[in-house]
Amino acid sequence: MAEFAEVLLNLPIDRGFTYRIRPEQREAVRPGARVRVPFGPRTIGGYVSRLLDRADFPRIREIEEVFPDASADERTLELARWVSARYGCSWGEALAATIPAGVRRVTARREVRMISAGEGEPGTAKQKETLAFARTLSAPLPLRDFAARSGASTSTVGAMVKAGLLRERLVPPELDAMADAVVEKPKAIAPTPEQEAALAAIERGGVVLLHGVTGSGKTEVYLRAIAREVARGRQAIVLVPEIALTPQTVARFKARFPRVAVLHSLLSEADRARQWRAARAGEVDVVVGARSAVFAPVKSLGLIVLDEEHEGAYKQENVPRYHAREVAVERGRREGAAVVLGSATPSLESLHKARSGEYRLARLPRRVEGRPLPEIEVVDMAAEEKELKRRPIVSRRLEALLRQSLERGEQAILFLNRRGFLTHVSCPRCGWLLACRRCDVALTYHRERDRALCHYCAEPVPLPPACPDCGFGGLKQYGTGTEKIESEMKRMFPEARVGRMDSDSMKTRGDYKASIGAFWGGRTDILVGTQMIAKGLDVPDVTLVGVVSADTAFHVPDFRAAERTFQTITQVAGRTGRGPRGGRVVVQTMHPQHYAVKAAATYDLEGFLAQELELRREHGYPPFVSLVRVLVQGSALDRVEKAAEALGDRLRAVFPEDRAKVLGPATCPFSRLKGRHRMHLLVKAPELDPVLPAIRKAVEAAPSDRALQASLDVDPVNLL
Repeated sequence: MAEFAEVLLNLPIDRGFTYRIRPEQREAVRPGARVRVPFGPRTIGGYVSRLLDRADFPRIREIEEVFPDASADERTLELARWVSARYGCSWGEALAATIPAGVRRVTARREVRMISAGEGEPGTAKQKETLAFARTLSAPLPLRDFAARSGASTSTVGAMVKAGLLRERLVPPELDAMADAVVEKPKAIAPTPEQEAALAAIERGGVVLLHGVTGSGKTEVYLRAIAREVARGRQAIVLVPEIALTPQTVARFKARFPRVAVLHSLLSEADRARQWRAARAGEVDVVVGARSAVFAPVKSLGLIVLDEEHEGAYKQENVPRYHAREVAVERGRREGAAVVLGSATPSLESLHKARSGEYRLARLPRRVEGRPLPEIEVVDMAAEEKELKRRPIVSRRLEALLRQSLERGEQAILFLNRRGFLTHVSCPRCGWLLACRRCDVALTYHRERDRALCHYCAEPVPLPPACPDCGFGGLKQYGTGTEKIESEMKRMFPEARVGRMDSDSMKTRGDYKASIGAFWGGRTDILVGTQMIAKGLDVPDVTLVGVVSADTAFHVPDFRAAERTFQTITQVAGRTGRGPRGGRVVVQTMHPQHYAVKAAATYDLEGFLAQELELRREHGYPPFVSLVRVLVQGSALDRVEKAAEALGDRLRAVFPEDRAKVLGPATCPFSRLKGRHRMHLLVKAPELDPVLPAIRKAVEAAPSDRALQASLDVDPVNLL
């Protein structure tokens, strides 16, 4: 048997480290095994990549512990190797991303502490109150719920358990982390001819781009395709871009498939670990989750679905900077599973591959039951401002339609992809701007917290009463976020029930469930929100959608700005007109003549593509080239500038113009984040594979310490 093992660590070091296997560990140590090993003065976790019969190092330390329950299988090991090569990180870093933190940390499988009334005489007033509450219960409550509802601290509850005043019972946690999701009864729906054609395309395998207008029944296609695989004894993975979509998606899938696991960031580490282990044990048929669920360890994978495949949320923004869409395609290829990329507004990259024959294209051009797409009306806010002599948050047209909607007892959605109350506070006398001291960004004022907040480093600052530079007391406050729109709706329509969904108001799974439940149940008249309400919500009584500002993407220096604007308007418009009452959309913009706005308002995808693809081809951007971003950041600006210049020179020396074009270095749009200065370079290449090793080698050769780092991002989605 092998005496040594090569272990991969979650460190930016692209090599394994050799350790001796103790005799009693030899049965458990294999490729993919989770182990704990000494590394310098500390002990850290890692994964075995291979076994070795001999090692030539003079001193080899031993593996300290093996955790078979947290091991990766061989397929995960090899997929992580591909992620490492594709996205320019170490194999150990890629492997760590495939396993939930709760599994990697090998925490005990905790049991839930259930509390009920005991016996005896309480000694304090608090104990009497707590025991009286316990006696009102018809069933035991989990410890946290009991403490919250009784008003007692967990320490008080613990002391009462010890005294016998309360009883504690340990029970296994519920396997299904979404057990309380509202399960809809399955509807008997006859598939349309277009849906049948899409299912036939999926049956042939490979990658299928399912391009269906909003409300065309893409989810029904997913469900039927998954049912085929489950009937064959295989499993499916369904990815959604937003956590907010998960409860509704889980409800739909649980109606068809009783064995559903959920993997997303709102679950506790222990919950995610249990879901992961259930998937690995073959106890579930469908795994639903956010991007990291693409690595779910199902035993026999038959299908991967990416709903809203165009969404930027599928791109990981820290190491390893993988794109779940590309990982899904690669995993499907390796395991012989079909991959379905679904969207009403597919990414230009996916459309290009479908048109070139690399992907198969299936279309759902009509809504189910023949319902028409809602009419989209564009309001010129520059003209509105000129006529009113002020800049309104809501145009007169949108206000009138909101009033009509409320009078008819219908529901409305207002969308703005910017949270907070005010987005800028400045001094009109000297030009001072309330900005983050650590980041090159303006602070956003959040009225609920009465603090201005940096949306990058989260540092809170009180709103100053006067300009700190010149003492002027008339600070100018402007800009609008979802919190301000919510306040404005409550002022304009005091009788209306107004809700808000953004990352400020949605902190827990319970928040999502409560907000969506209230909207589904008709207990919310106007729902204000960011991108998390722009897709997936299917509420028949929503007859009006207002896009408060369609221009937010235009303010970002990014070649995808027009594409994102077109996608956002189209997706938000799809939230209405799904019921018999029909629907209407109002898009407020300062740029009504922009081709993305005009095309979205008429659902003219082909017209938009013709103009956008021509611009991309002319300027050399994806999908016609591959893009790699090299980011240099550090605490000292002069070091960052020198390192970025040196990297640019090194890359230009490696690549002739016909193989790759190197742009920069240039200061990033956000020149400083979290106290670190930032510069970047862009490398454009006709093909990625021939140039990526040299780019990676150049980045790895750059100076690197705590004060300076260079990193690369393959196929970047965010260029800020």
